[in-house]
Amino acid sequence: MHDVRARTLKALARRDDAWRDEVHPFGNAKLANKHFKWFHVLEDELSHRGQIVLIRKRLPLSATDRH
Repeated sequence: MHDVRARTLKALARRDDAWRDEVHPFGNAKLANKHFKWFHVLEDELSHRGQIVLIRKRLPLSATDRH
């Protein structure tokens, strides 16, 4: 996950505000800019991170020691 995050931040750093504001089709005949889409990517990551923490707490200790 750390590698993916680092690559994502590097790629986003190459983009400017105009890129973020570009509007594209999203869902059922709706439009959204990349700022909106990335907000939802981050929101989903936070949700999944919470799920991962919850699952790891329920694993045997030896399984959670593996990072």
